[in-house]
Amino acid sequence: MSRDPLCIACGRPTGPEPRLNQLPDGRTCPACRDRLLDTLPPVLPSALAELSFEEWSDEGEGSGDDYPKSA
Repeated sequence: MSRDPLCIACGRPTGPEPRLNQLPDGRTCPACRDRLLDTLPPVLPSALAELSFEEWSDEGEGSGDDYPKSA
């Protein structure tokens, strides 16, 4: 007998593909949400994803012409 694994947070089947199960109060199960997000490809290229915030913000500093000057 083959059964789908159950989510430890909501107790509902996770299925062969990640799915967003609902909690009894109608909210999305946070464990199912995290499981689904873990399957998605990264938004940023790996080189940028490895930069810290400080390194990333330094990369964006240029001539300063990107933003209008405030009066």
